[in-house]
Amino acid sequence: MPISISILTLGFFLGLRHATDADHVVAITTVSRKESIKGSALIGILWGIGHSITVTLVGIPIIFFALKIPPKILLTLEFSVGVMLVILGLANLYSFCRQIEKTLTTIFHKHTHSHFNIKDHSHLHIHLKSKINNKIHHLSFLQMAKPIFIGLMHGLAGSTAIAVLILATINNNLLAIFYLAIFHIGVIIGMMIITTILGASIKMANQKIAFVHKYLVAGSGILSIVFGLYISYQIGFVDGLFK
Repeated sequence: MPISISILTLGFFLGLRHATDADHVVAITTVSRKESIKGSALIGILWGIGHSITVTLVGIPIIFFALKIPPKILLTLEFSVGVMLVILGLANLYSFCRQIEKTLTTIFHKHTHSHFNIKDHSHLHIHLKSKINNKIHHLSFLQMAKPIFIGLMHGLAGSTAIAVLILATINNNLLAIFYLAIFHIGVIIGMMIITTILGASIKMANQKIAFVHKYLVAGSGILSIVFGLYISYQIGFVDGLFK
């Protein structure tokens, strides 16, 4: 019994530790921009769910069929995480540019407002409102799917592989399943804490400086691109993926 408790405790703390990996934190900053603390916590939970799905898909064969993952595959998966970070960063910079464009357009409309009569302006307002309403459900889906997808991609990279390979050393299948479940709980709680802190920080910053949100988007995008390029180079050329 003490051995079982030790294994499960190890799984939980490995999960917590894994959530704080640098690539995870950098990736989640590209999507964790909710002013609502609850919304930020939900993003962390969704990331954890996506992460858990991938790890479980590999963990189950390890438990029941003693699956061994070739090192080349692990390197390929980690390289794909670097590529994903670059893509997320570029998406954030694009979002930043769109926000700047929107701000400039608003200023332009304020200066040209007097050239429109009330009827034309009302028609334009109704048209824009209709377009926005049509996109609400689509945006909500994307906002929920994005952290899940990032979690799925992170599922086999970095220390997850080490944590999952511990399963191969557990002879009791039931204990191994419990270990995997506890590991997932640790990961979800860890990432939920991180995104909640990020959300609270953004909320406090926005209350003091309204325009800071735009520059947080740009900053997280640049950080994601730099870190993604670093990971890609490290895995591809230093660790020998392309050798």
